[in-house]
Order: sequence, then structure tokens, then C-alpha cells
Amino acid sequence: MTSSPPLHRTARGRAIDILDRVDAGAYANTLLDKERDSADARLLREIVLGTLTWRGRIDHILNAYLKQPIRTLKRPYANLLRSAAYQILHLDRVPSYAVVSESVNLARRGGKGLSSMVNAVLRGVSESRRQVQWPDPLSQPVDHLSTEYSHPAWLIERWVKRFGTERTRALCEAGNTRPPLTIRTNLLRTTAKDLARTLEESGISTTGTPGLADSLNIAVAKGLFATAAHREGWFSVQGPGAARVSGLLEASTGDKILDVCAAPGGKAAVAASKGAAVIASDLSPSRIVRFKENANRLRMDIDIVVADARAIPFSAKFDHVLVDAPCTGLGTLSRHPEIRWRRQPSDIHRMASRQLEMLLSAASHVRSGGYLVYTTCTTEPPENEEVIEEFLRTESGFFRDCDDLYILPDIDGTDGAYGARLRKGDGKAL
Repeated sequence: MTSSPPLHRTARGRAIDILDRVDAGAYANTLLDKERDSADARLLREIVLGTLTWRGRIDHILNAYLKQPIRTLKRPYANLLRSAAYQILHLDRVPSYAVVSESVNLARRGGKGLSSMVNAVLRGVSESRRQVQWPDPLSQPVDHLSTEYSHPAWLIERWVKRFGTERTRALCEAGNTRPPLTIRTNLLRTTAKDLARTLEESGISTTGTPGLADSLNIAVAKGLFATAAHREGWFSVQGPGAARVSGLLEASTGDKILDVCAAPGGKAAVAASKGAAVIASDLSPSRIVRFKENANRLRMDIDIVVADARAIPFSAKFDHVLVDAPCTGLGTLSRHPEIRWRRQPSDIHRMASRQLEMLLSAASHVRSGGYLVYTTCTTEPPENEEVIEEFLRTESGFFRDCDDLYILPDIDGTDGAYGARLRKGDGKAL
């Protein structure tokens, strides 16, 4: 008879460890990717991403049962309570008594007093022993939406001012809806039809992605990265939002492309698959390593260098220059729920200043008549059109070549993203 794994190695124990590491600055998906082939990878992913998504609402409920706010507890025990509460409140297939029992056993490492507290709190939550007070939706609309939909109040306030209460509610719902994994076909290696057929033969179901002929949605990704299709470079991971703004980079065979914020390389790979000659740079050596590994797997000849987009170390001119700018990532809350708890209002304007520097630097590498493409994965205008408007006030030699592309999760059903394409030379702005 096989013995059960130690408590700290069960899915619930590993989930707490991952949540602790995320609180310390790691990214959940990076850690979960290392566990993707484990027997309980799906449950582990559900607990971690669900807890991060609903953390604000969960904390509000837990605080009704605690003598002190949950934020004052030590990290492992706060996340033990959060992850257990998530399972009790959101996972019907997991019996509450089993969650409580295992959580109490995990808490025993912190002493009898802690395990008793965990037992009392989680039993209270599972049996709804206390009435939780919620902000009034009429007199406290921002606090109500923030608590009900587990988003930071400062972001809710921005969205309410910009979109109104109902659109904000829809944005929150979109941010709390887990999207499928989306992959993009490497057209140098295969077609989307053949990729879908090959994955189906490996037991992985796919569906088409609306408006993106080369992309496929994967509802259950277990085993995907162990397939021959992955090893042979038939696809790479790219969300629908990123894929749509990639369309602004209308590269063709023989074009010279510079991508100055390239890692992990999705947009550079799209350009290379169309026969363009691509030079790609990124400031992070570790991200460059991952980019090179991915490019090799895809069998793509991309010249990859470490460089700061604000100080590009060569003087060559290019047909297209792409600035896929680092941003607050506020359009990707459904895929990266921890972002909502990390960002602060000051981050938006700090990032916008950096983005403008990158855009101004990249502009000097666009040939006359060439194109400068700017993209982000955020919903916020100071990082998007306001950066472009400030750039155009500074650089009179560029003009908008087409309408800006704005993708918002509640309307487009995918990650938020923004893209603008500018052309260098004489012309009239749109």
C-alpha cells in the first residue's frame, strides 16, 4: 500500500508555499509552470490562482472571524487561511471538512494555539457562523465593487471615473474569469489545422480563437508541453490580446525589424515567421536566456542581444521598430491575478515616463518611411495613448499610420492591450 505524501508536499501544502513566494515577489505562473506535469497540477493551479484572484474578498470574510486583521499574520499562516477559505467558498467538489482537517494539520507546525485558531476560523467560514458586513453599493460604490469583486479600491476608482459603475463591474468580472491557454502556430513549421490535428492525436483538445486564424485555445493544458509538437517548435504561447496587437507589425520577407523589449519573444517570433530579418534586445539577461531557448526550439534565426531600450548600442536603421513596452500589466489580471495586489497608482505614471524614454530612443532607429510600433498590455491611458501623444509632440517627423488598437477585457473577451503604429516621414496625423 502506497503511503500518503507528507502534508507539506500535498497540493494544498505546495499552494501555500507558492503563495508565500508570490508575496515575496515571484510570479505565480512561473512557479506553477514548474509543477505542470505533476499529478495534481490542475488542483494546485486552481488553488493558487483562485486564492490570488479572490484574495481581497476572502480577506474581508476572514477578518470577520479574526481578532486582528489577516494582514498582521505571518505570511505562511495568512496564506494557509486564504487558500483554505478559497477552497471552502469556491470549490464545491472539495469537501469542507477535508480542507479544514488538512489545514489544521498544516497549522500544527506553528503550535497548538495556531492550529486551534485555524480550526475555529475555517469551521466558522464553512458554516457561515457570522454575518459579514459588506459596503453599501449605493453609498459606497467603489468600496462595494472593490470588496465584492476583489480588486484594489484605487483601480476601481479610476475605472468608475472613466467607464462608470456598470462597465467597471463588467471589467472586474472579466478580470476574475480564468481564460484558456492560447497558443500561436509557427507557420515556418506547420499550419494551424495540422497543429490542431496533431494535438488532438496527443489527447489535447483545441478550439479556434475568434479573429486569429493562426491561434488555438487549449482548455486543459496538461501534457501540452511534453508533446512532440512543442519539442519540434510547432507553436509558442501567446495570448489573444498580444496576438492582435502583433498584427500592427506588418512585416514581410526581407524587412529589417528591431524589437527593443523582446523577451520572451512572441512578437519577434511572429515577425521572423513572415521572413523578416529580426534583431531583438531585452535588458534582462535571464529573460534573454529563455528567449534564446524558445527561438532555438522554434527553429527561428533571430539575432538576440542584451541591451537597454533607452540606450540601444548600435546606429543601424530599420524598416520596423517595435517597442513592446514594460507596463503595469493591468490588462492581464485574469492571467496574472497577483498584479492587482502589487501595483500602486504611482506605478502608472512611473512606467509612462520610462515608456516615453524607450519610444524616443527607438525612434532614432526607424528609417525614413519606416514604422514605429508601440504596444502594451495595460488598460490605462497614461501608459497608452498619452505616451503616444507626448511622443508626437516631441517628434514631429512621425505621424499615426492607422487608428490605435484598444483591446479591453470586458468587450473583447481577452487580455487588455493597446497598440499604435506610427510612420516616419511627411504625412498628416489621423
